[in-house]
Amino acid sequence: MEEKQKELESEPAPILAIMGRFYPFDDSGIPFAGTTLVIKEMQNQSNAVGDDGGTGLNVWDGSLLLARYLEKKPEVVKNKTVLELGSGCGLVGIASGILGAKEVIMTDLPYSLPLMRENVERNKSSWMGKSQRIECKECDWFQPPPMNELLGHTNKKGISPDVILVADCVWLSCLIAPLLQTLKTYESARVLITYQQRGREAHEEFWHGIHDLFDVDAIDTEKSVGLVKPDVFHVFECSKKNSNWHSLVTLSSSTFVGLK
Repeated sequence: MEEKQKELESEPAPILAIMGRFYPFDDSGIPFAGTTLVIKEMQNQSNAVGDDGGTGLNVWDGSLLLARYLEKKPEVVKNKTVLELGSGCGLVGIASGILGAKEVIMTDLPYSLPLMRENVERNKSSWMGKSQRIECKECDWFQPPPMNELLGHTNKKGISPDVILVADCVWLSCLIAPLLQTLKTYESARVLITYQQRGREAHEEFWHGIHDLFDVDAIDTEKSVGLVKPDVFHVFECSKKNSNWHSLVTLSSSTFVGLK
């Protein structure tokens, strides 16, 4: 793990080349669950901040897809304790609060937390009264904090959230192993993951790794929840391996031809 960290720090992050969005987005606000969700983003600074190349300052299609999926299935988060990894601008976590999550803990690297907190405050009138709290905390996948610290229960051990969300967090190969290890560490919870394929190496490493952790089945979102998507977007439900109970994992993947 230390070698991966050194490799990441020694190489500049590649510039992203995404060719637009599939799902409509406007930072002045998008209709969501009967209200308006306002998420501000910042210009991507690929070589400037963060081990992830500054991607936490932007809204990605995978986040919009997961938010829309939850909008169709609000029972997934309603009255639940939700932990999100790699929250970025906070779209999915705030959407969960609007949908009635009991409490939402959004996490990411330190550089993204100020914008995330601004977006939480910006949408306060939409989630207040539906969710008890939405908090933004640091979580580095190379050294993930104990679950009780993230949830704010430092005196309790063995606790876990009801749902873990991971929206569009796969693009650098050297981040795949830490993400998978973090999911394994927090594996007692139900997990929903959106995934956009951006490069062969990262895609294959993540694909094999997630299959090692879960049993994966393809889902037709149009038939199951009426959510239309192009063929390049894929949704999977996975059951936890080697367990007496099954936790659902939604893995959404999309291929962006514009990335090199």
